[in-house]
Amino acid sequence: MDALVYRLSLPRVVLTRLLGPRFRWLVYGPAGPLAYTRLPDPQPPGDDWAVVRPRLAGVCGSDLGVLTAHSSPSASPFSSFPAVLGHEIYGVIERSGSGVPLPAGTRVVVDPSITCAMRGLPPCPACAEGLPYLCRRCTEGDLSPGFLVGFCRDLPGGWAERTVAHASQLHAVPDAVSDERAVLVEPLAVSFHGVLRRTPAPGARVLVIGAGTIGLCTLAALKLLGVDAHVTVAARHGIQAELARALGADAVVPSRDIGAAARDAGARPFQPLIGREVYRGGFDFVFDCVGTRRSLDDALRVAREGGTVVVLGGAGEIGRLDWSFVWMRELTIVGSVGYGTERVGERRAHTFELVLEALAEHPEMPVERMITHRFPLRRYRDALRAALDRRASGAVKIVFTPDA
Repeated sequence: MDALVYRLSLPRVVLTRLLGPRFRWLVYGPAGPLAYTRLPDPQPPGDDWAVVRPRLAGVCGSDLGVLTAHSSPSASPFSSFPAVLGHEIYGVIERSGSGVPLPAGTRVVVDPSITCAMRGLPPCPACAEGLPYLCRRCTEGDLSPGFLVGFCRDLPGGWAERTVAHASQLHAVPDAVSDERAVLVEPLAVSFHGVLRRTPAPGARVLVIGAGTIGLCTLAALKLLGVDAHVTVAARHGIQAELARALGADAVVPSRDIGAAARDAGARPFQPLIGREVYRGGFDFVFDCVGTRRSLDDALRVAREGGTVVVLGGAGEIGRLDWSFVWMRELTIVGSVGYGTERVGERRAHTFELVLEALAEHPEMPVERMITHRFPLRRYRDALRAALDRRASGAVKIVFTPDA
């Protein structure tokens, strides 16, 4: 099968980390870490596994973080390479074992989380709670280290013509949900989980920092979950602002004007002896969907006293960040990663199921407009070039079409 394989090389990581921001061809050029190659078709490890043929597979910020060497080294013990990347997977079951309840031909999205059960281990406390993203045994058992498909050398991701998935990972896609909406289930689930971790109270003023895929998915999650809040989105590019409005944002501001948005939310500005404005008052909730020093600094500055900051962006090593706002204002900082079994009232359901139901029930929510670029696997360099220069390309969500 054709596949895109990430090859880990410490010298390449160091070089890319140092020079990649200036010389982007180090990421997508011939010397880059990603290779378009032929691999043997993956074989199901057991009867409770299926072979899935990906139709669409998204390019995630965490994939780019690995390729550009910007991911925190702290995560390195929990991955294993070389590996086929891609954990946003929509496809069709090509063949299924006797322990898989879904037959061949079923349209599915794949939960990329790797559980203790998949490793042949009894469930750890996190897996027993239905939160495999927090699995405590993600380096043990029958599989190589990795808490996510695409970051485990034994389980190929979606950037390939075929992958394998455990029965517990497969979620059937309703007929009412199109292919383009289905491939967005995984990033939407990330945002649904973040909103369900800390749901704004009725009438809250909410700021979403970032209007890339996760920021727009967070806006969509707030609307699809019926959260009664005034939502402001800080967008960097014109296409992002346009999509935020289409997805129901109450206000859209340029990322550089977050201070003005805070004043609109009732914050009073003060000028310190040195540095940027500080505020009294501000937003009740801030969802940071970027994870950079500037976005986190903005989030801490404009959250009101007693407010909540939810970190959804993949923040890594952050230097020179002023944490005085956290204790001065008694802010609640909430980290959110992945998805799993959610509690919604008296109901327990997987995040993917909640997203699929919401997409089927709300066809008017145009989440598919986030997909701006499609590429076959062989054009991966064009895909990475578009992802690394979004201002020029106008890219929001980029997807591969492995079966093209």
